[in-house]
Amino acid sequence: MVEGGLIMASHKISQDHYTQALARGRQALAEPHAVSARYVASARVLELAYSNGLTLRIDPKEVPALKDLPRSALMQAYVTPGGDGLLFGDSAIAAVSIPGLIARLIPVDIARRAVAAARGSVRSSSKAAAARRNGAKGGRPAKARPAATI
Repeated sequence: MVEGGLIMASHKISQDHYTQALARGRQALAEPHAVSARYVASARVLELAYSNGLTLRIDPKEVPALKDLPRSALMQAYVTPGGDGLLFGDSAIAAVSIPGLIARLIPVDIARRAVAAARGSVRSSSKAAAARRNGAKGGRPAKARPAATI
């Protein structure tokens, strides 16, 4: 079926699939994500507003993909519907991943610690089973203490 130059899908989804998709969408919206972007000319910064009230200001000159963009394009910053991308200019002359943009601004050692902490806090059945197996072997060995010198 063609309507307005677009091809329309003709298959139907089940109520169950619809309910699952709706739940996934609500869960995604519950996570903090960018909702708007604007270029603050007086401060020469790009300002990202998040769904949780957080505001992040970024100097475009510090971002390789943005440093050569004209001010007119920066003034037309647009957050993509998923909240994870930025488009610039009428014809989207530049596109930037927001997670990638933020990752470039965080020192590598801090980012690694954050990722390790997030992965370490994951609770899964396989992780619980591994902990039980290790516990059955006696658990984590005690730290070796240096001998006292007199």
